[in-house]
Order: sequence, then C-alpha cells, then structure tokens
Amino acid sequence: MFVRIVTFSLDGIDAEQYLRHAESVAEGFNRWDGLLGKVWLADPTGTRGGIYLFTDRAAADASRTTPLFRSMADSPAFDELTIEEFEVIAPLTAITAGSLFASHVATTSSGPRVGAANAPS
Repeated sequence: MFVRIVTFSLDGIDAEQYLRHAESVAEGFNRWDGLLGKVWLADPTGTRGGIYLFTDRAAADASRTTPLFRSMADSPAFDELTIEEFEVIAPLTAITAGSLFASHVATTSSGPRVGAANAPS
C-alpha cells in the first residue's frame, strides 16, 4: 500500500466555500483506479488536507496525471500546499490497523502484501 498526505491553508475562500467545493469534487476521487479511500482533514488553525490510501505506488503515480489532482495542485485557493507520499510498512500496519485494511493486507512469508485473500481480521 501507498499513502499520500496533502495539507494546505485556504487563500481567498472561507471554510464554507471550501466545503461546498470539496463536496462538488469528492465523488471524483472514487474514480481513481487503486485509491482505497480518502480521509478529509481540518484543524482549528485553518489547515485542510487529505490522507489518500492507494493499493500501490503505481496507482498513486497514475492519480497525479488526473485533471482532479492537477486542479488541486494548481489551485490558487490552496496556499502552502504540501504533498508527501510514503510506502506503508505493511507488517506493522497489520498489527495496529489490520481491521481497517483487512481486505487489502494479508500475511505472506515476507510480511503483509496488498490484495491477498487471506487478510488478518
């Protein structure tokens, strides 16, 4: 699995405008091949963002070519934009978050891997 963490502050729009925009584009993320889910983030200081969980690096790479990703990356409303990507350490994630990812993490001789049928519960 592969994770992308995006954070930004709003510039020129308020929180309500952002929520309306986010609602209008949210369904588009479901069309990204290999995206297992997106968690939407906000904190009291005005930072917004998302955590994206992908099946693998190739899916994350492919998502960067979509109009939806490009519109986010190029948006003047998203200031101080940071995009970080990480491999998931599957054996440790299976211990601490196995129930969240049971359908996508399974144990093999080298540790959990994506997409196997015998996922831990």
